[in-house]
Formats: sequence, structure tokens, C-alpha cells
Amino acid sequence: MTEDMHPQVAAVLRQAQRLQALMDDQLNKMASETFTATDEAKTVEVTLNGHHWLTDVFIEEGLLRLGADEVAARVNEALQNAGATASASIEADRERIDSVVAEITSDLDDAND
Repeated sequence: MTEDMHPQVAAVLRQAQRLQALMDDQLNKMASETFTATDEAKTVEVTLNGHHWLTDVFIEEGLLRLGADEVAARVNEALQNAGATASASIEADRERIDSVVAEITSDLDDAND
């Protein structure tokens, strides 16, 4: 930013950079974060990435002998548990982002007063 830049323009640019950094951090978190959970019996373990995509499944040896319906129920239970953890994380991120955006907006309002 140059010295001859209007102070309000400089303030907007600083806040825009702050918002960009916040979004970059969130995208990086989504690319690197994982959520792993099991069924209640701990016979199935699944992992979701930050986009809620299934990236790994472990089925305990011998579990398939219980039949497809039982295995499907356990996989679904593990998926629901991982999804709940991921959703809670996303909600916390959303609240954090909303808070920072509100702060940025407030700072811009203060700069315009």
C-alpha cells in the first residue's frame, strides 16, 4: 500500500487481506483435516476428510460372516459417528468465521466514522 492511498481504501484492503487469509486457512484445514469414528462394537472404523468424503474403511476380520445387513448397519453407524464429529467441527468453524467477518465489518464501519 502506498503512502498516498486514502486511509479508508487502505483499511478496506487490510480487511480484505485478513478475510482472504481466513478463507485460505479454512480451505487448508478442509484439505488436511480428517474425522475417524467407529461403530459401538468397534468392529468398523471409517475416516472422512474435511470435505466429508470417505477416505478409509476398516472392517474387523470375520465381521463379514455376520451378513451384509449387519455389516452395512455397522458401517452406517460408524459413518454417522464420523459425520457428527465432522459436522460439529464445521459448525465451530462457521461460528469462528462469522465472528471474524463481524469483526472485520465492525472495523470497516469504525474506519468510515
